[in-house]
Amino acid sequence: MRTLPRLFGLLLLGLLTGLLLFSASSCDTSRTLERDRPNGDVKSLSSADGALSGSASSRQIMQLSETGVISYKTTQAVLASALIRQFHDGTVIDRVIVRKAPSDSKDKPVYFLVGLGSNNGYFRAIALPLRGTDDGTFYLTPNADRYILTGSGCPTCYYDFEDGHIVGTTCDDNVGSGGCELQVLTANEVFVRK
Repeated sequence: MRTLPRLFGLLLLGLLTGLLLFSASSCDTSRTLERDRPNGDVKSLSSADGALSGSASSRQIMQLSETGVISYKTTQAVLASALIRQFHDGTVIDRVIVRKAPSDSKDKPVYFLVGLGSNNGYFRAIALPLRGTDDGTFYLTPNADRYILTGSGCPTCYYDFEDGHIVGTTCDDNVGSGGCELQVLTANEVFVRK
């Protein structure tokens, strides 16, 4: 009999936490867009490639300081939840990071939002390229490709890079028949509300 009230309390706590996270993320998005677009000027979201496409549904992920320090503008809990929804298959993301892609090029560096986790004991990861602006702000756009890794008999997989782009994968412990599969999918629905 004591279990039922505890379960009800945990359920209520979970619902309130979810509601709080949802309302906080919606408010944060509108404040971010207002702050970053003075007077409604879309040109302030431009990058070296031109205007940030899909800016209305883009989400600010991080700010890079002049000294190279990353400041997350969307909490890692919100990012993890959004990446879990993107998989749609029960994958659990337990670590979210932003990493600079290795490159020999002198162009602007490329950063990726990376989620690491597992599904039924198999290693899973997702990487999405971020679009940067001249002021060091990085956004995730809905047209960003998804690079999904699935380990099969491999405890950890890594992305292989060439000139700032993901070109393959490597298994951490390549003993036996283990391997990693890389799947590249166009666009994403990480922060798109249905």
